[in-house]
Amino acid sequence: MKKDRFSDFMTELEAEAKAEGPSALEELDTFREYFRLAREMTEARKAKGWSQEKLATKTGLHQSEISDIERGRANPTFQTLQKLARSLDGRIGFLAAGGTKVTAKRSRQATVSASARKHHRAAAHRS
Repeated sequence: MKKDRFSDFMTELEAEAKAEGPSALEELDTFREYFRLAREMTEARKAKGWSQEKLATKTGLHQSEISDIERGRANPTFQTLQKLARSLDGRIGFLAAGGTKVTAKRSRQATVSASARKHHRAAAHRS
């Protein structure tokens, strides 16, 4: 039943955000992503069979801070997220829309490919 109430809450929230406009929709998207991150961190901790206290010991953070992050009641710094990611055998990364991971290698290859195409077009144009 909890899930239905949360689902109903999110449906109402989305309708309100749509009525308020683009900035409210952006805020809603931020809200969703924040809770996605908190859920993924919680799942990673549980997959290791660790309590919040054990994760706190591994990271040097307070158990209450971990609890606040998992419940979406904290705004952790990058350093805190990095400590958590390392302890949970993860890493902080950037996901493009659709869940595609963006890496430096991929970005560099895209830049090189774009540059090569540009030079090829310029050379073909001169001929």
